[in-house]
Amino acid sequence: MSKCVTICMMKNRASLTFTLLLVVGDAMAVLAAYIIAYILRVKVSDVPVYQTVPVGEFLIFLLLLVPFIIIMFSLIGTYRAAPQGKLAILGRIFFGASGAMLFMIMIHYFMAQPLFPSKLVPIYGFIFSIIFLSLERGTLYLARYIRRRRLIGLVDVVLVGDNKVALDLAENIRRDQNYKIQAIVGSSKSATHKTWRGAIRNFNPDLIIQVATREQPAIDEAVLDFARRNYVDFKFVPREVNELPDRVELELFMGDLPMMSVQPTALVGWGRVAKRILDVVVSGLFLVIFSWLYVIIAAINKIVFGQVFYHHARLTRGDNKFEMFKFQTVCNELNWLTPEEAFTKIGRPELIKKYRDNGDFLVGDPRYNKWARFLRKTSLDELPQIWNVFKGDISLVGPRALIPEELNQFEQKHTVLNVKSGITGLAQIAGRRDLSWEQRRKLDVYYVQNWSFGLDIQILFKTAWQVLTGRGAK
Repeated sequence: MSKCVTICMMKNRASLTFTLLLVVGDAMAVLAAYIIAYILRVKVSDVPVYQTVPVGEFLIFLLLLVPFIIIMFSLIGTYRAAPQGKLAILGRIFFGASGAMLFMIMIHYFMAQPLFPSKLVPIYGFIFSIIFLSLERGTLYLARYIRRRRLIGLVDVVLVGDNKVALDLAENIRRDQNYKIQAIVGSSKSATHKTWRGAIRNFNPDLIIQVATREQPAIDEAVLDFARRNYVDFKFVPREVNELPDRVELELFMGDLPMMSVQPTALVGWGRVAKRILDVVVSGLFLVIFSWLYVIIAAINKIVFGQVFYHHARLTRGDNKFEMFKFQTVCNELNWLTPEEAFTKIGRPELIKKYRDNGDFLVGDPRYNKWARFLRKTSLDELPQIWNVFKGDISLVGPRALIPEELNQFEQKHTVLNVKSGITGLAQIAGRRDLSWEQRRKLDVYYVQNWSFGLDIQILFKTAWQVLTGRGAK
């Protein structure tokens, strides 16, 4: 993996970490606000309450409601890029605190067991929420500001184009605390490099902005291809907004400049946070609840094969390699061999073409004994990958993790690797044994470009149904 890709991925992780800190901080602030409100009204005040709500029940209710409050915060845009101006930030805090209070009041009135022991508790909670959310977010934004003043975590920009629009944009970027101009590509005296290739040889940008010029009025496909292959954000400033193709979503960069953002995937920002939270919660619960099943399969595998797990290097987001674990389903002599090598080793090379033509599946595959076929038929051999999900190597849903040698042959490899690989995906629910390799990769590309949280939930439910019914299993 190139140095440019590595640096870009590190900065993306830093941005994701900041968003996660906001989510955790908001949850803690709201919890603290309503706990203090309860203490002040119930424990400190001498005025009787109209309804007794034990402190333990109150805390359990709060903890159960926190995820819904965070989802509500995200829906009103609280976790989007920080708005310009303190008043805008305070406005989001006010609406977030108001929404949390109204949401809990609604739950209070519809529940058989009241949530609040007194009407003053939600009012106190609302006031303390504004105070604590302001302190929490102020602290986090201040910490980020200090980091960026030290030139840590800035978005490095390479600007392609040097006309008046580009130079005005460069001046605005230099005044912004979040960005840093690395290079300006063009032929004027203000340009630092004559070609964009010369610029990227010296710098590792997080963002490439191409400004349409008389010489290059359209998107430079070579620049866009570099951005895609190195997971660098790409934006394009047209000469006229009406020159853009239909159905292109515009953004106002720096508040007033219409710009087309080329996003290889919809899985960015809050979407990545929500997806990661889902992965951690589901995989963590699964590992705990089904630990007994892991022990049983491990014991049988030890007896049958002499070892428990199979592991192999696979690819995931950003062209990163990771060790994928599965329960072993072949004898040790065939471990770590490609299907071609394995069929040749057992003296059945004629099965190679049939195996590949049938979507990497073969009825009565001679590499597997009865126990192995049972594991694969029920998908139990995939269970160790839940640990890969919990670690963050892969996701529950995503393009199938493939070995580097296979994926390197795919022309749109970098499109697929814009998101984490997954245990299941569109190809698995569309017909695991019936699709060719090329068809499955097309579905992977579709998933990357059209991701939504709802699509992930739909795929998970359909996968569970297929596992329970045995449809499409190998």
